[in-house]
Amino acid sequence: MIWLTHHTLARRLISIPLIFCTAALLLALAPFWMAIFAVLGLLSTKLRSSVRCLCFICLFLLCEIAGIFASCWLWLHHNVAQTPRQAYLDANSALQFWWADTLQRSANKLFRLRFVIEGKEALDGPGAIVLPRHTSIGDTLLPLSFYAKAKQLKVNYVLKRELLLDPCLDIVGNRLPNVFLNRVAQDMGPELAGLEKLAAQASDDDTLVIYMEGTRFSKAKRDRVLKALKQNGDQDALNRAESWTELLPIRPAGALALLQGAPNKDLLFLAHTGFEGSASFASLVNGSWLDTTVRLRFWRIKRADIPCDEAGRRTLLSDQWDVMQQAVCEMISK
Repeated sequence: MIWLTHHTLARRLISIPLIFCTAALLLALAPFWMAIFAVLGLLSTKLRSSVRCLCFICLFLLCEIAGIFASCWLWLHHNVAQTPRQAYLDANSALQFWWADTLQRSANKLFRLRFVIEGKEALDGPGAIVLPRHTSIGDTLLPLSFYAKAKQLKVNYVLKRELLLDPCLDIVGNRLPNVFLNRVAQDMGPELAGLEKLAAQASDDDTLVIYMEGTRFSKAKRDRVLKALKQNGDQDALNRAESWTELLPIRPAGALALLQGAPNKDLLFLAHTGFEGSASFASLVNGSWLDTTVRLRFWRIKRADIPCDEAGRRTLLSDQWDVMQQAVCEMISK
């Protein structure tokens, strides 16, 4: 399916009907699967959140459908009424906020999530380059919900190209200044140049979000990374990676490209716990989100404290990943 990420028309001809058909099927069969999984949830603790999970999937699909219709309306209105380009972008940005906020509030109610936020003072100031930990499908909404929305900032994401298979991310995400990164490109030069351009065009009200781990954390992924570092004989990198027991080693090239393009932006780090064990919709069935306390800790590195040279910036990012590891361990122990 990777080839679809490079063919817009073919991708949308498949992804959009698939969303509508899946939603129709799930909703039509709702009385049956709700009854079946309610019984299974009573019989097995591994399925205790199956009904809630399926309800959340239905809500996700309905948000996708609403987003598709809304994006079509915005496109028609813009082209027929000849609205200003900036007004069109602002409307799409508002749609992005609605989509993310609706999903977050739905998850909060369905799974009875509780949020504890530390370091709120770090949220003050202009839009920053946000560098969060990445463990779950749920943590992608955290920078938008708890930073950008509260401060009325615009959000530009650096996302993996595979997410173009999500119709709303595909349509609205490509209208806004986001970058869908090809992580397996043989030549990463054009990809990194795109990130630098994105950052260079960002205003003080723009937030740039990138996940330096490159993928969601899991113990299995970490073990594979450690094994590869051992085979490569990179002892310094191996020693540091082994110290990050709750994190994957950073891939700093993307963050460095953003810093190169936007040298006047601060860095905002986000550590969080509570979403471990929920890397996919399927993993939510076991109840990993139910009655969970999600802890978030923000801290900001001011532009004046960011080195101007690449070597210094690499060291800074690695040192802050040590801080991230400590923060995660502290929050897990609470």
